[in-house]
Amino acid sequence: MRTLCLLLILANVFYFTWSQLLDVSVGSLDRKGAPPVERPARIVLAREVAEANPPEPGIARIQDVQPPAVEPLAPAESAHAGGSAANDFLSCTSVGPFADLPQAAQAQASLRAAGFQPRQRMEQGEIWAGYWVSVQGLATREAAEAALKTLSANGIADVYLMPGSEPANMLSLGVFSDYQRAQRRLDEVRALGLIPRIDDRKRAGSVYWIDVDLQEPGQVIDSSIFQTDPRKITRLEMRACPAAAAN
Repeated sequence: MRTLCLLLILANVFYFTWSQLLDVSVGSLDRKGAPPVERPARIVLAREVAEANPPEPGIARIQDVQPPAVEPLAPAESAHAGGSAANDFLSCTSVGPFADLPQAAQAQASLRAAGFQPRQRMEQGEIWAGYWVSVQGLATREAAEAALKTLSANGIADVYLMPGSEPANMLSLGVFSDYQRAQRRLDEVRALGLIPRIDDRKRAGSVYWIDVDLQEPGQVIDSSIFQTDPRKITRLEMRACPAAAAN
């Protein structure tokens, strides 16, 4: 009996020690709350940024510029004017212009592969040279020279003031065969506060045309046979053959 009493006393002592020193409960008011969840950043459109930060006075707002529409192998107006021109167009078609003999020879090979018998001829005409970036509308020569210095100071070296241009005081900023490069140059110049533009650049010279006798009246030549390089647009048109070539 004495031993049992001692065991009960020791058990009470151990329980009291464990409850006071080891099993310490934390009240609900003492517990730290979970950290607040931060809201994700809001997606802001480029248009909203432009509206919230208007450009400084004198600097033009950047706008998207779409490349000019290109319609290769578009029938010439003379072919639809009626009369002998329309009849010639239905029986013989001229494809071109080609700037050099290798281009014309490649087109002839494509036409032969499609079952035609092409004939090549040369004449004087206009050749598309590329996309021309320029700055026009400068009021005075002094303003044009100041703009030229600004462009040169910002690393745009291939620019010059065109003498005797129409309109006057025109700055030429380069001719590019690729529209994306022309667009980058336009954006660079526009960021400096100028107002550039992109136009088609053409030059006079000897061009090559290919006359094709159609296999049946009104036959349409598939223009895709001339697009041999997917990275380059072949600018061509289709018109009625001259009277001498059609006979």
